[in-house]
Amino acid sequence: MSESLYLQDPDNLGIEVYADRPRSTWRRVGRQLIMATDPLDLHGLDRAAGTTTWVGMPPGTVIGHVHLHVGDLAIASDFFGEALGLDATVWDYPGALFFAARGYHHHLGTNIWSGPDAQPPTEDDPQLLEWTIELPDLTSMGPLADSLARAGRPGEPVDQAGAQPTLLTQDPWGTRLRVAVAGAGLRNVGK
Repeated sequence: MSESLYLQDPDNLGIEVYADRPRSTWRRVGRQLIMATDPLDLHGLDRAAGTTTWVGMPPGTVIGHVHLHVGDLAIASDFFGEALGLDATVWDYPGALFFAARGYHHHLGTNIWSGPDAQPPTEDDPQLLEWTIELPDLTSMGPLADSLARAGRPGEPVDQAGAQPTLLTQDPWGTRLRVAVAGAGLRNVGK
């Protein structure tokens, strides 16, 4: 589905830099996308870059997806799939579930690769404090708020003078999740 490079930042947090392949080349079995981890042709990638010098992320670069270490994939499925309404796109990848909206390969990856005894970060550890899901329009906010409440994770309205309404909730592992309308100018927060 994409070609990726995986890096660790100075805080040992993972970063994936990727470019999607055309959707017409994505393989499926039924509703499930087929995901593989194959070697990247680094020599071909280097040749494709030519003499271009790296000067930073290109304009228009977006965060395409986020991966979260979770404690239990069934609980992740209940929250991200049922309560938030994201579609499961890959469920046979070892130790992971992938979710998306509008036919994308994944906007969210959840995995248990840190192991069953993995401890949540302490106050002093680098961590994702909050991330944002952007809805396409304001009419989507009410049904999602109702779904979160039914799942026992009600969204708390955030008062922003002159801005469209947003909800703030937490996933089952305590990471804050902001739900906003696209274009509200929100960002992910980490430390």
